[in-house]
Amino acid sequence: MKSFPLVSIIIPAYNRAHLIDKTLDSILAQTYQNWECIIVDDGSQDDTEDVVKRYCNKDKRFRFYHRPQNHLSGGNGARNFGFNKSSGKFIQWFDSDDLMMPEMLQRKVDEIVRTNCDCVVARGGELIDEVALTYNLKWSLFNNNNSILEHIKGNLVFGTNGPLFNKSYLINKHLFDEELKIRQEWEFFSRLLMIGLNFTVLDNVLYLYRNEQDGIRKNISKEKFLYQNKALRKIIVYLNNFKPLDSAIEFEARKYFFAISKLNYKRALNNKYYSVLKYILKNFYLVFKGNFITYGFIKSIKKPKVIFKIFK
Repeated sequence: MKSFPLVSIIIPAYNRAHLIDKTLDSILAQTYQNWECIIVDDGSQDDTEDVVKRYCNKDKRFRFYHRPQNHLSGGNGARNFGFNKSSGKFIQWFDSDDLMMPEMLQRKVDEIVRTNCDCVVARGGELIDEVALTYNLKWSLFNNNNSILEHIKGNLVFGTNGPLFNKSYLINKHLFDEELKIRQEWEFFSRLLMIGLNFTVLDNVLYLYRNEQDGIRKNISKEKFLYQNKALRKIIVYLNNFKPLDSAIEFEARKYFFAISKLNYKRALNNKYYSVLKYILKNFYLVFKGNFITYGFIKSIKKPKVIFKIFK
């Protein structure tokens, strides 16, 4: 198998002793066998380390690390540290509670070698029955001229597990933002698309994920709501600083940022998240600063006097 490119699979783990064995079994079952699997523990309080080390003892392709203190706690710090430890030509980030279809790596490697693209993105299915491997389809993947805008709007979803990257593309790139606890994939891939990402799509379900509601509900927790808006802020700032989009796409992106900020403003009021409110209102300012800010836009939001007071 040495003639085949090495794939580095990077998995952050936190309290996954009850699930991660199934994830690792799905990696062992891959038809493509030239891989290394780097599991980075993020401070688990259960037996995750014991479970993973049993796999390491059986198969040297598994490697276990503890996230060092120079990376922030959370999955993103573990993902970035795992990247630094990787030796493969290709990078596959994967979640510790999900499953690979047996042909996932083979299909992805064949496609990325064939096209010589920056990454190939596969479709995922929401796991319903773990024994029967039945699933629901949640998102579609497509590749067109509006991929940047569609990803920003959430219509094009990569997910953490979706892309297999050519490692050479990722060298010297800012990887996962370690300050974010949710929406990190959206922020990361939106940023890469704005920089310029040559990707191709495999419109096949090649992995299965366990879906956990993560903050789109009305009763979203204050912490998750804050991180949503932090991720939004980072992309808006990136757009303002680098302006990587053509004018038409940029205009549509700003209209979307305004709409979602307006929705978040109403959610903050409804849930009485007043400590988050100022953060959201600053996003309005960043969306329109130096562009097309008008009194009409601001007036369409509740309590415009509060906004102007914050903007002054």
